[in-house]
Amino acid sequence: MLERNHHDPSTAVLMPITETPGLYADAALTDEGHNLLFLSLWGRDTAIQEFRARLSLPVHEGGLDSFRLEGQGMPFMQVGNPERLMNDSGRTPPQVIFGSLVHLWLYDRLAVEPDRANRRALLLYHPGEGSTAESETSLRQRLWSLVTETCHLPLLPAWRDTLLEAFQAAGWIRNLQGVGLSAYALDLGDDEVENVVSRLIREHRLTAAG
Repeated sequence: MLERNHHDPSTAVLMPITETPGLYADAALTDEGHNLLFLSLWGRDTAIQEFRARLSLPVHEGGLDSFRLEGQGMPFMQVGNPERLMNDSGRTPPQVIFGSLVHLWLYDRLAVEPDRANRRALLLYHPGEGSTAESETSLRQRLWSLVTETCHLPLLPAWRDTLLEAFQAAGWIRNLQGVGLSAYALDLGDDEVENVVSRLIREHRLTAAG
């Protein structure tokens, strides 16, 4: 079983962004280098538009290359290259008690389409996913499907459990924990991937029969 830390999925949080008053995040995820991978943000339309504009501006022109979320022990988030970030948005009805709010989602392209050239990918999942045997099996299968889609080697379905464990032990599958969201980060670009698979075949731990 892949090791994961569990957060309480029923706990909703709103985290103000220090550098942009009036914006609140309810989910956020970074990698080990604090690079932004996912952000779910609420605010008025003007505040959301200003935030999006600042992400693409240089710092000396008022742009944001990093920002902090208050509370939940969330560290600062590095923007990096904003072109790698995709976005979707929605709007609440004006009849709600707070008036019309915009909901913005920012997420790394790897969460949508693997980088097959560099063999990298990102699988986002809800922290509560995998809490039952059925959902654990489903999540594991989703992860394996992404591995086979990202890896340059032909991998047999019967190899799933052995290779998932081996790739995690080598650090090619990493579990990332955020607030309100978790992810598996895949980096299969290491030349050793082929050597590990070959060794497991020689050791008869990978066979056509599983």
